Amino acid sequence: MRSNAAYLTAVFLLLFIMTAGAQEPDTAYLARVQDTVDRYYRLHPRKRIPRDYRNFEVTPLFGVMYTQETGVVAMGGFMGGYRTSADTLLPMSSVGVAALVSTNLSLAGAVTGVRYAPAGKFVIEYTARVNSSPRYFWGLGYDCAADDSNRGSFTSRRVRVRADFLYRGDILKTGGFAGYDYYHALDFSDPSVVSGHPVLTQYLTAGARLDLDTRDNASVPSRGLFLNIEPSVSIPLTEALPFFRTKVTLDMYFGLWSGGVLAVDLYGDLSTDGAPWTMWPESGGDVRMRGYYQGRYRDRNLLSAQVELRQTVYRSHGVAVWAGAGNVFPAFGRLRIKNTLPTYGAGYRFTFLGLVLRLDAGFGLRGQWAVTAGVSHSF
Repeated sequence: MRSNAAYLTAVFLLLFIMTAGAQEPDTAYLARVQDTVDRYYRLHPRKRIPRDYRNFEVTPLFGVMYTQETGVVAMGGFMGGYRTSADTLLPMSSVGVAALVSTNLSLAGAVTGVRYAPAGKFVIEYTARVNSSPRYFWGLGYDCAADDSNRGSFTSRRVRVRADFLYRGDILKTGGFAGYDYYHALDFSDPSVVSGHPVLTQYLTAGARLDLDTRDNASVPSRGLFLNIEPSVSIPLTEALPFFRTKVTLDMYFGLWSGGVLAVDLYGDLSTDGAPWTMWPESGGDVRMRGYYQGRYRDRNLLSAQVELRQTVYRSHGVAVWAGAGNVFPAFGRLRIKNTLPTYGAGYRFTFLGLVLRLDAGFGLRGQWAVTAGVSHSF
């Protein structure tokens, strides 16, 4: 039973990392998935800890899923878990490796892991991925994306590496991170849509990270809040300007009645003028702005908010409904309320071996919609 849960968690974790296209993995979401892994191991402890607690436990991975950005996806690899301490109350460290291929000829590979220090106070989180994927492309900014006739295509090739070095307190996690980003956009059906903008960029990034977590349960919260703040600076390795970026996530949870929880998610991804379009935030995906093709609406800044009502219906079965809005814009002086993108939808939740599996149908502006699946709540 334990290997089944580890398998499911690892599949969805690695698929999220690899199918995220050009979008940067969401730190808060990845932390929630890791929390789900930790929670499972706490609920299902090993009956006997071997004398050599450093034994490396390997779980083979294989899976199939579907996203509107990639089509049908097949993946294979492995997930490994190990302990850095004989203290079984500490989370297990983990590392996963996987490769992916999809029906639209997307190719990807990823390595992801978390390593806890023996005392459990320090942790290193790391991800590395490479992908090549054909993508639809409407142009840069809201106005281009709002015109359906602008849809074209290009190929996105990206390499991303990031490592976070963190200190873990009772409710605080603080530290810094460093990363490398390579992006090459080619084979545009209409090259004029990026005329005057770079199609190949490379950046080194360094930043700080602060997490404040008062949730009663990191995987299935019913009260409390989670705050993630990440200011960073990116230095170009090509002829470009450095730029500053700040990402903020605030999630709040309120218990309403038996089995009912109201969850609120506020998110901002803001960059200075030097940020190239290859580093802009993108709307869409399975975390927020559900219902939109990931990357159709993109600009230098993104703000979004969503409210979700979660209700347990019967034993392990539950439902969720949500509504929200988001806005992409080049600068605060050019933010237009009329360009706000609505999002709403409903989903099914199933609790299995300590995990929350979800299936969502999201809807957006002008008939846009998407179906997404994942492990853990979206926020």
